Amino acid sequence: MAKGKAGGPWRKRPSTILWMLSLGQLTSWGLVYYTFPLFVVPMEQELGWTRSAMFGALSAGLLVAGLSSIPVGAWIDRGHGRLLMTGGSVFAAALLIVWSRIDSLPVFYVMWIGLGACQAVILYEPAFAVITRVYGPRYKQAILLMTFLGGLASTFGIPFAQLLIERIGWRPTLEVMAVIILGVALMHWLFVPGPRDEAIPIAAPRPQVEGVKKKSPLAAAVRVPAFWGLVVAFAGYGLAFSAMSFHLIPLLGDRGVPIAVVMAIIALIGPMQVVGRVLLMVGQKHITTIQLGAGIYFAFPIAMTMLALGVSDVYGLILFAIIYGVANGLITILRGMAVPEFIGPEGYGVVSGALTMPTNILRAVGPIVASLAWGAFGGYTVVLWGLAGIMLVAAMGFAAAAWLSKRHA
Repeated sequence: MAKGKAGGPWRKRPSTILWMLSLGQLTSWGLVYYTFPLFVVPMEQELGWTRSAMFGALSAGLLVAGLSSIPVGAWIDRGHGRLLMTGGSVFAAALLIVWSRIDSLPVFYVMWIGLGACQAVILYEPAFAVITRVYGPRYKQAILLMTFLGGLASTFGIPFAQLLIERIGWRPTLEVMAVIILGVALMHWLFVPGPRDEAIPIAAPRPQVEGVKKKSPLAAAVRVPAFWGLVVAFAGYGLAFSAMSFHLIPLLGDRGVPIAVVMAIIALIGPMQVVGRVLLMVGQKHITTIQLGAGIYFAFPIAMTMLALGVSDVYGLILFAIIYGVANGLITILRGMAVPEFIGPEGYGVVSGALTMPTNILRAVGPIVASLAWGAFGGYTVVLWGLAGIMLVAAMGFAAAAWLSKRHA
């Protein structure tokens, strides 16, 4: 068991930390991230705001989350994960209370910018950084478990929030969500390691050449060619994923797909993410990180191409949901594994944050870019071919990162 800098053991067992953090991810993703679309219609009816204006606030929040990722990763590397994740959860709860009393669109934008900053410190990337400090070389198995539970977030959060909205209204629902997120804050305070808890190294640090000044982990990482391959791979995915997330329903509606079928297809994607993670948990000893990435980046362009070719029958859409959902579930795990394996174990938090920043920036602009393209070309076909092309470029980025990491090993 790891020892703290003061010589004492960690206050909690690593397995307990993992389970509590995983439960926190399930709750935070389910309530803070996935529930936004559920509030759009009731807010539109009561406040008279346009949907594009409200989604603009969401994009602003995602942009802030991306820009915050590097300093957040650096602070976690210094052992400040407990303070950040606890403070982020408390602040998120306070902002949900503000949201429950909102009646001004500018305040709504300010509130969502704040929630974006909170997401930067309570969602996967900071949690991954904390787990790598706790588990060291065993981080892969820990990340698998965390993402397995996290994959159930939409299955929990969306029905739970929708039920509350129908029963008590959208404003009281936000108050209930705030209380639950305060509970998550308490878990973070009790179970996330603090600065006195010494990290377990993922691997032995690289030897320092005498007389040569040691670079910071981020400065060293950006000089590794594989880093830039991963930037292309993950940023391309971020743009395509967000565009699909917000445009899949209107896309299928434009093609005359019955609304019941559309809802069934959307509902199928979430469980398929979990199925992909379960399959990986079963076969993890036989699948390398490179093989995992190759499968993911082979699947995404196929899914986009299926829609671009006009698939609209039930069985074709089910096949799309399976391919897209499984790949989408696995790429979260790939992000957690590729950093130490392709770039190096030093400074996991700040390096992961540097990769997350362009991903979240493109994730923020993805829906807007897709909307502009839809308006310019009068339909979604060109948009879908464009997304398929972006995912092919992302696949080439991952292939380059994998090849370069082996070459410079």
